[in-house]
Order: sequence, then C-alpha cells, then structure tokens
Amino acid sequence: MGTPEQAEQASYTFLPNNSFVPPKGGICLINNLPLELLSYIFTFGSTSFNVSLPFSFVSRVCRRWRNIALLAPSLWTTIVVTLKARTSYKRVSTLLERSKSLPIDILVTTPQLGRIVDVSKLLFPADFEFLLGMLIPHIHRWRTMKVTTPTDDLMQELFSAVSDPSIPAASQLTTFELYNQQYIPPSFRVSKHLTLFGGSAPLLTRIVLWGVHIDWDQPWIASASNLTDLVLAYHPEATRPSLAQFSAILRNAPALEKLCLRQSGPAMEPSSPVDFDAPIQLARLTDFHLALDGRAHTTWLMRNFTFPALKNLSLGFGRGDYTEFVEELARPAPSLSASRASCSLLNGLESLKIAGLRCSDECIRTLYGELQNLRSLNLSLSYLDPLFLDILSTPCMLPERGNIWLPRLATLYLSGTSGRALRELVSKRREVGVPLNSLFVEEACTTVDDGDLEWFKENVKKFEFRDAGDDSGWNEDVNED
Repeated sequence: MGTPEQAEQASYTFLPNNSFVPPKGGICLINNLPLELLSYIFTFGSTSFNVSLPFSFVSRVCRRWRNIALLAPSLWTTIVVTLKARTSYKRVSTLLERSKSLPIDILVTTPQLGRIVDVSKLLFPADFEFLLGMLIPHIHRWRTMKVTTPTDDLMQELFSAVSDPSIPAASQLTTFELYNQQYIPPSFRVSKHLTLFGGSAPLLTRIVLWGVHIDWDQPWIASASNLTDLVLAYHPEATRPSLAQFSAILRNAPALEKLCLRQSGPAMEPSSPVDFDAPIQLARLTDFHLALDGRAHTTWLMRNFTFPALKNLSLGFGRGDYTEFVEELARPAPSLSASRASCSLLNGLESLKIAGLRCSDECIRTLYGELQNLRSLNLSLSYLDPLFLDILSTPCMLPERGNIWLPRLATLYLSGTSGRALRELVSKRREVGVPLNSLFVEEACTTVDDGDLEWFKENVKKFEFRDAGDDSGWNEDVNED
C-alpha cells in the first residue's frame, strides 16, 4: 500500500481525463464556463428540485459563485415567510431587491398551532401590516401568492391591503391560494365587500379559498377565463356563493380541469333548488373532488352540471342515504360527440376514491356495474359498507358486464381492512384472469401482519404501506353520526 500522494498520482496516470478525478493544482474546471452558462446552471438547479433552503446555496460556495449568483435575479424569486412574533423581514427586502423586475412567488405560512396556544401571541398585527407594506408595491410582479393565517382578522387585513383604490391589477398572478386556520361559526357573515386587485387578475389559473370569505361577484374570480384549478373549502352556508354566482364562476371558466368542493359550493335555499333550463357543461374537467354534507347539494350538482371529460372522481359524504345521488351518476350523460352513444359519467372514470358514501346494497352494485373502465380504486373502509370491498371478489351478475366487477381494475388503495380479506380478494381476481397489479394499504392497518406482507409481495407486482398523510389521501372529512 502506498501513500495518499502515490495513490493520487496513480489516479492521474491510469485514469487520464476521468471526470471523477479532480484536476491537478486545485483547478476547478467548472469555473472555465462562461458566466452566462454558469448562471443558467444555477437557475436550473434551483428550480429542478423540491428543496427549501433559507438561502441560495450556490451563493455560499465561493466568492466567484456568489458574485455570479447575486447577478442572477432568477435565483431570488421565491420568498418564504413564517408568521410569528419578532420575525425579521430583512431577508424579504433583500429578495425583493435581488429579484429585480422578475415575477415572484410568495409563500406566507403559519407555525403549527397547539390547542392551548394563544394565537394572538404568534404575530403582532403591526408586523403583518409591515410585511404587506413590503410586498404590495410589487403586486404587479406577483406570480404565486399563497397565504395561511391563524386568524380571520389577519386575512381581512390582507384583503383590505390589496383592495385599496391605488392598487394596480395583479397582471402576472397565476396562483392565488388563501388558507384561514380559524374556525368560522355557521352564523358568520362577511362584514364588508372588498374588490381585490381592482378586480383584475387576468392570468389566474389556480384559486384556493380555504375557510376564506369573499364577495363572489368580483371579476377576478367571477370571470376567471384562464382558470384550470379551483378549490373551495369550509365555507358556512351564509358565506357561500349563491346558485347564480356559483354557476357564473364555472360558466366563465371554460378551461377548468380540476374542481374541489369540500364543505363548500353553492348556498342552497331552504326549499329545493330550481334546476337550470339546460345543464352547464364543464367540457375540460378531468378531476372532481366532492365532500359535502347534504344530499340536496350533491344531487343538484350532478343534475345541473355535466362532466363529459371526467376521469378522476373523489367522494366523501357523511350523514344520510346517497342512493339518489348514485342513481344520478349512473344515468346516461350528454356526450362530447353527437356520434357517440351516451354513457354514464361513471363509465368514463379511470380512478375513483370513496371516503364516505352511504347507500343501499343494490346501489353499490349499480355503481360498480357502471365502472367498466376503472383502473384505480381508493376505499376508506372505516366509513364504508364492507360490500364495497367484498363485491370485488364475487361474480358480476349484471348482463353484459363480464364475469367479475371492475374488470380493468389494476390498482387498489385501502384503509380499514384486514390482511385475510385482502388475500382472498387478490386470489379470487387472479383466478378469473383480472389480477391486481398494485396494492397500497394504510400503514396504520394493524391487521396486516408479517405473514400477509410476504404473501402480498409474492402475489402482487407492487405492494406498499402508505402513510395516512400520503398524497393518495386517507383521512377525508367524513362526518359520522
């Protein structure tokens, strides 16, 4: 064995021009690249990975890299602020300056709150006002604005700030997400109606209003013609858009692809809502998440809106019998093409997630009988009748539906079940020639033991435990009796 110096010399001798062997003399070859190319590499690297750091790490490597980074505005366009007392906003000012005139992405977050924490001590209102005073002069540069506040008062402070008559249009804003963590009682009323951004944010493609209450007639949401993704969540009945306002929002969003209604949607009059003369067609909608209380809401929605391109549906309902709702789903729906026969909305689905759906056994059979093209199914069985799972391993008795339910099913996500039931399901479907390719089970499922785990790995192409907080989602908002 030689010395380290001898080993280094051998590397240069036997591995000439090898990229893993550093050059002699401490020369850094990357520094031979033109400044413009290095700047592009830094920018590409900072946007290619989902890594959140308190600084641009390339500016901390060496003086040369720092000088290059400081001259690259695209490295400084993401501004992250946590709302807590005694927060220094010096970094915000620095980022606003270094990003020059480029569009900026702003994320304002709130620390996780314990049940006994006094939220008023987390942030002084004057601090939030000071932060807004720094950001609002750059409103014409906002590309993404995501704000989470611990109280509705702070959210209203934001609304007031961006509703001043002197505020220009949010001309570059594409993503606008607002989350209010404070519980709002059902009797809550919007105290004043404010028009954000002078009513104009013409490039908006994604809007999230989570426990946030606005005037629904504002042009930036009522006429968002470029909108592709809309999330409305946790709105008491008194703060929801009227049927006319809700319909106008969707009618004026012809490019809408994703819609999520979670304890929100149109306000329903005490009497039964009146149907439209003709259903509103959401021609491009592919993803629909629906989690509501109240059968009148859900059935009315499915009767007055059509979704001819829908591929992914997520349902999470609580109290009540939703048989009528499922029957509405199973009815023939208008087709995008006049030459094609009308099929039900269910027939076109590729993935379905159910986290709460009370209905009759016959209704479950009707539902599954229409899912001839379904490839992915996600069931939260803690909130569902066992038949939703058991039926998957039994012969289909409906005419012209094949010999088993969901014949194209390849991927199954489950929570609230046992290893024994899953083994039987996997075996039965394999015996009839429609095996499952992928099986994902909630990690907290204690009835799946080590023996089950080994069996699944041998009999399913892909088996994994999933955390309850995984993107596939286990904990939906289902209100039990």
